[in-house]
Amino acid sequence: MSVIIKEVDRRDYGTIVRLTGEIDLHHSPDFHQALVTECARNPAKLIIEMSDVQYIDSSGVGSLVEIYRRVKKGGNRMILVAPGPRVAGVLEITKLDQFFTIASTEDEAFQL
Repeated sequence: MSVIIKEVDRRDYGTIVRLTGEIDLHHSPDFHQALVTECARNPAKLIIEMSDVQYIDSSGVGSLVEIYRRVKKGGNRMILVAPGPRVAGVLEITKLDQFFTIASTEDEAFQL
């Protein structure tokens, strides 16, 4: 299964990117490029909804870190929403759960 960007929802206060599938070495370049494209739009908040992402490997994690740095450099925020158990486990093992802002719901992300 490949990572699929289900939807990109651009709003005044930010952009929500809803994902599904797997973020692995084979699909990470497309995933990364899609997020770079959204970063170029300079949203105040880049909200990445991950509840339907079943798997992420080091290349996907690397893409998230690199996108986070781009967003932060622009003075904006990136928020991960509802990573599933396997993705949350990877973020915990790598201590990135302390690096990223993680919200339980999109509504919570809007409030951050």
